[in-house]
Amino acid sequence: MKKIIFILLLIPITAISQDTLHIPAPAAKAIVQQLVGCDSIKAIHELTKEQLTFTEKKVEVQDSVISGYQEKTKMYKDMLNNEQQKFKVQELWVDDLRKDNKRLKAKLLYTKISMSAIIGLIGYMLIK
Repeated sequence: MKKIIFILLLIPITAISQDTLHIPAPAAKAIVQQLVGCDSIKAIHELTKEQLTFTEKKVEVQDSVISGYQEKTKMYKDMLNNEQQKFKVQELWVDDLRKDNKRLKAKLLYTKISMSAIIGLIGYMLIK
């Protein structure tokens, strides 16, 4: 724009009437080129703004997808922790069953020994 004003100030203006200006052809071409350049820059600017808007929308969609995957990851980690806790509880339960089994085996052994002794004593008494 500064170039256009500078060109207009340096060009000798011949006025036939107040509404008419005469500008030499090279200066007029330069002015038209500057104006066309400004129009193309405006068009490029509008396209850039549209592209920026589309990019922002795309980023929002990608952010929502990423947050969805982060929520799924958290959910899967929670599920994994719950399964691990379940296995720990089952392991404790199995340990308790093993202890009870060992105790019951010992009790059965003592019961068998006692019963054998009692039956043997009764058998000895009957034979005698």
